[in-house]
Amino acid sequence: MKKLSSSIRYYFNKNLWIIYILGFILSLIGSFQVYHGKFDSFFKEFSVIVISVLKLFLFSPTEGFLKSQPLAYELAVWIAPIGTVLATFSIFKKFYTAVRLQLLHLNRKHIIVMGLNDYSLIFMRNFINSSLKGRILCIVPENTEIKKIEKLHKMGILTCSLDYLSAISKENLRTAAEFKFSSVKTVLCFDEEPQNYGHIKVLSKLINTGKDTVDVYMCIKNKRIQNIIQHEMDKILPFDIHYFNIFDLISHDLVNNKKFKLYSVKGLKRDWNSFTLNSIEDISKLIGNAHILLIGFSEFGRAFLETAANQSVINVRENMDMTVVDLKAETLLNEYRATVRNLDSIADMDIINGDILHNSIQKQLRRIHSERPFTSVVFATKNTLDNLVFLDLMNDCLKNVSIALYCENIQEISPLIKAVKDRYSSMTVFGDLSAILNPKTVINELLDSEAKKINASYNYLSASVFNHEPPLETVIEQWNRLSNIKKESNRNQFMHQNIKKDILIKITELDGYPDTVQGLIEFWKGRIENLPIPEQVDIIERDPFMNYMCGLEHKRWNNFYYMKNFIYSETKDEINRTHNCLVDNWSQFLKGPHRNTIIYDFLSVLNIR
Repeated sequence: MKKLSSSIRYYFNKNLWIIYILGFILSLIGSFQVYHGKFDSFFKEFSVIVISVLKLFLFSPTEGFLKSQPLAYELAVWIAPIGTVLATFSIFKKFYTAVRLQLLHLNRKHIIVMGLNDYSLIFMRNFINSSLKGRILCIVPENTEIKKIEKLHKMGILTCSLDYLSAISKENLRTAAEFKFSSVKTVLCFDEEPQNYGHIKVLSKLINTGKDTVDVYMCIKNKRIQNIIQHEMDKILPFDIHYFNIFDLISHDLVNNKKFKLYSVKGLKRDWNSFTLNSIEDISKLIGNAHILLIGFSEFGRAFLETAANQSVINVRENMDMTVVDLKAETLLNEYRATVRNLDSIADMDIINGDILHNSIQKQLRRIHSERPFTSVVFATKNTLDNLVFLDLMNDCLKNVSIALYCENIQEISPLIKAVKDRYSSMTVFGDLSAILNPKTVINELLDSEAKKINASYNYLSASVFNHEPPLETVIEQWNRLSNIKKESNRNQFMHQNIKKDILIKITELDGYPDTVQGLIEFWKGRIENLPIPEQVDIIERDPFMNYMCGLEHKRWNNFYYMKNFIYSETKDEINRTHNCLVDNWSQFLKGPHRNTIIYDFLSVLNIR
């Protein structure tokens, strides 16, 4: 019933213009029929007809209600004032909406959302429905349809437009003053690339916050373009720009799901006291390595690979092991290699061109699984039904493997998913944008907050270990000094802590070691504190567990910079993407000219919180 009522209101409001036009036509015809030929002067007749039409709309027909009049006039007596009433209510509604919007946004925190599309709309809905108290100002394109703007107003969202071709124009300055741009502390940009970068620069000129930093979150698709322009964007003050990719958010959400085990290796389930562990080779062999089956290599598949390059680093001596299946796997991988030049230094990849429902492909996967068991399976395609059929056919092979299923319309096929889940208890269903595009995930204050703490504690720890004065700056000031790449590096370092902790827990279970992770960290810190760096490095190298953890962080750090398309060079240069510590072979790096820099890798281990 509610749906029917809503539909009636929609079509009635949509067709109001018919009532207005019909009322005017009937009023004009009816008045002409009543007064034509009754006056000697054409001007007089015209004036009377016009007045008659006006009075019909003003509830005061000149001929009253008692006399019998032509049909058109009789109909106009009713239809014209109805049109007036409807027009009055329409104007009042718009006025009410405008006043309501202003009252709703009075004395509330202010955020700006740039761009109007499916992504920004989902985010704004989630923001409104969240516990956050704040007002939204959406900067919409100048050619946006009125209906879309009205829809935003109904949601309680203010709107405005900017002329991005004339940054400091009078109109832009007026808009900035009217909507109090100076009070803005958070900006989210969903504009299309590459225009979004120019739009952000224009907005920065219209926001005058003094020394206060404005957090800007930019939705990007092309990471290559981001890499090229990032250093130029770092110069835009007072903006602290964060970049996010929709598929990266989905990928991060997946790997942080406690039900999904990306790196569930046998080595972490064994009793280490039963093994002789005198070298990093012994430890590497015991731990083993994750082997990921990735089905699909579209946008999400590539995003997942980049996440896994950080979140699956568990073995110092082995690259991430991944098998990729796609109808165009070879072509897509070759295209991707053009953007990540050192992909072979990150992952050992088996490429399979074909359809997962073909018997030959399934036989090939069974053979690979028998030789190198899959530790996890990630479906990166939207072909949910095909993926579920594949799982059914491979049940005997993948039953005990951690499975992640990409699905955008969970509710529509929920019975089928439930039936499959009954057979795959370890299956995680992910990909719901409404669960991803929310303030908690996009703005991600928790991740940034932890990354800031990681950076600051690293600096204080460095001062303690090297026996020099600690930084006098605040946590925020230390963070703001970093480039965007270093900020992102800190975020990735924090996300990898769970993997390091899992290994440290196994070390604490060994005889003769502290029985807590923090106790172990303090023990290691005490062994190197206040010693010259060469002596610290010697101690780390001789201890197999200290050596392993240090090498693990170095490998994770390497992967991060390789994914940013850095290459080895004796010159460190963020703009040209070169670094002198990008050496893959850990043993070789320990013998090289930058040997003493491993202390910084070890500080990251000691910095685990």
